[in-house]
Amino acid sequence: MPPVTASQKEWFVLRSKPRKEDCAVRHLLRRGIEVFFPRILEPVGIGSGWATVPLFPGYLFVEITLHQDFHQIIWTPGVKGFVAFGDIPTAIQPGVVHFLRQEGGSDGVIRPTRRFHIGDRVQIKRGPFAGLIGIIEKPCPEHGRIRVLMDFLRHGTAVEVPVTAIGLM
Repeated sequence: MPPVTASQKEWFVLRSKPRKEDCAVRHLLRRGIEVFFPRILEPVGIGSGWATVPLFPGYLFVEITLHQDFHQIIWTPGVKGFVAFGDIPTAIQPGVVHFLRQEGGSDGVIRPTRRFHIGDRVQIKRGPFAGLIGIIEKPCPEHGRIRVLMDFLRHGTAVEVPVTAIGLM
């Protein structure tokens, strides 16, 4: 790979001000800056559906020529600063953004794939049933929960737990 010259664009990570990612994205786009703000779909709560939230809250990616665009970026409303190791902002590998963009749909939102199947053995990672082992009885993706058949005192009992609280064995 040839060395990067001062005139080549690279991807950098920006920190936004708290909960100001959308504001920063809007203003950067108005300034003609290429911005990538990855978001993910995650369950909100029991029966509440799904919400689109930042994949990396407080961070976004910009493709810029650093020496040319630095001051324009740093003074953008909603931007707190560059992620840097030392005093100079550090470029990231373009493959990172490419991978995240591939994972997102046409709207740029990453939708978690269903990893669990009926009959899978799982272990509860957190909550009141933490440490217990069960078998997936029924996925309930519309609620962000999954029904797990547990063996309590030699009596099979089905419980619904958040998908995020279980892991495959």
